[in-house]
Amino acid sequence: MADEDQSKKAEEDQSKKKTNNPKSYQVRKECIKRKSMELATLCDIKVCTVITGPNGELQTWPDNLDDCKEVLDLYSQNLKPEKKQKESSTPVPEPEEEQGEKDLLTLVESKLAAVNRRIRFLENKNVVVADKGKRKRIE
Repeated sequence: MADEDQSKKAEEDQSKKKTNNPKSYQVRKECIKRKSMELATLCDIKVCTVITGPNGELQTWPDNLDDCKEVLDLYSQNLKPEKKQKESSTPVPEPEEEQGEKDLLTLVESKLAAVNRRIRFLENKNVVVADKGKRKRIE
């Protein structure tokens, strides 16, 4: 039991050393910046990376803060509609759109009813009745 505790503590100490190691941080930071640049170049998209260092320093890629702000603004604008869609799997129409859809549905239903009435009328008008071997049109 004591051996297990010691081995867990040793593993925790090693993991803390790895994450707090300034050289490890530098390598990871450069890798993240390089991958961000590759992603932006290969996919032709705007990318911004925000990295917080172990001592609390804040670094970004690209280094120009205006470019980062532009990407973050685009992200925040696009994030709001996605939250609404994730909450509800079916899209919820806007009140104006909903009213327009109801009006359209009512119009289509009334046109369908008029077409059905006309079809019945035409079917009845063209009914041929056999009257003693003679055909007669009912009008």
